[in-house]
Amino acid sequence: MGTSEANWEKMEKERDVKGLINALKHTDQHVQRGAAGALGRIGDTRAVEPLIQTLKDKDMDVRQDAAWALISIGKGAVEPLIQALKDEDWHVRNGAVWALERIGDAKAVEPLIQALKDEHEMVRRNAAEALGNIGDTRAVEPLIQILEDEDKDEDVREDAAWALGNIGKGAVEPLIQALKDENEIVRSGAALALRGIGDARAVEPLIQALKDENEAVRWRAAEALGFIGDARAVEPLAQALKDEHEMVRSTAAWALGKIRDAKQYNPDASAGG
Repeated sequence: MGTSEANWEKMEKERDVKGLINALKHTDQHVQRGAAGALGRIGDTRAVEPLIQTLKDKDMDVRQDAAWALISIGKGAVEPLIQALKDEDWHVRNGAVWALERIGDAKAVEPLIQALKDEHEMVRRNAAEALGNIGDTRAVEPLIQILEDEDKDEDVREDAAWALGNIGKGAVEPLIQALKDENEIVRSGAALALRGIGDARAVEPLIQALKDENEAVRWRAAEALGFIGDARAVEPLAQALKDEHEMVRSTAAWALGKIRDAKQYNPDASAGG
């Protein structure tokens, strides 16, 4: 194929969608990427299927630009991307998850929940992240199931914890339970998620987590307590200033300052309720 950089720029100017679709098959990745970008800017839905096929390209940058183009096309790409979640190539499934997350259409929630069971870990992790960013409460129960399943990959469970934190209040109790998980990555992820929710029910469990055997869990717990701003955490955080790990000590000091500031500007903010 003789398509050059100048040609795809000319095709974009002339809105030559068919020519740009052909350029997606060029042997030069620079031309492929330029064509994908042009198709995204034009926004013609005829490009959706060819761009999905380009998600199979061997070059990661080409795949990424194809995904960005699909995001730019937006709502018109949602149904084909949902279908692409069943593709035999995990790169296509992963690219579809990534694009659906950024388009943010509610129609993608149930298919993304199904993607939590994908055979490839990266697809499962990105599906959890996507559901957290979309923020639909339909994802809470499936994410809780992953969080509580000790047979699941620890990284997927950590991402499920993060997603639950993004979704909010309905996930507080399962995240509190996850602070006692056998795996430190899951415990750390639960503390991070509780930081994002900021619910006072988590204060006492997070205080207990300041004594966790893993330093990452301890400093995440200190950080979460600082964000929640409850005065019950002052004494335990003061004790954490003696922790053997510098990150825990510095985070505890920051959290104490955060609680002090919250009390200064709103005396009722740290009443312990």
